[in-house]
Amino acid sequence: MIYSSTILSVSDNSGISYAKCFNVSNQAFGSVGSLVYVTVILRKSKVKLQKLNLGKGIIIRTKKNVSRKIGSYIIFSSNDIILLNEKNEPLGTRIFGPLPLELRKKNCLKLLSLGSTFI
Repeated sequence: MIYSSTILSVSDNSGISYAKCFNVSNQAFGSVGSLVYVTVILRKSKVKLQKLNLGKGIIIRTKKNVSRKIGSYIIFSSNDIILLNEKNEPLGTRIFGPLPLELRKKNCLKLLSLGSTFI
């Protein structure tokens, strides 16, 4: 579950390392596939986004367990997002780490095409 003021790590090659969530779109808390509004906290050099700029992202991994219909659940070790541009397209060209298949239900097929491993 992602609330406001949650520190999130960014799992794409956009050049941003960490971001802070300040709003979850249309929900009280965010889960896998939710849209969040973030500010950049830590960035690498030569990046388009400056520190403390606003942006959007989609949650791809959470520490809270995600249950499935067959009775199992998955847990990740960190809270991760993918940054989006104004047209809701991914800012980076690669996604690091595994992606849950629950993103398919949320119509995030562009993200699934960029990922390499699925759980």
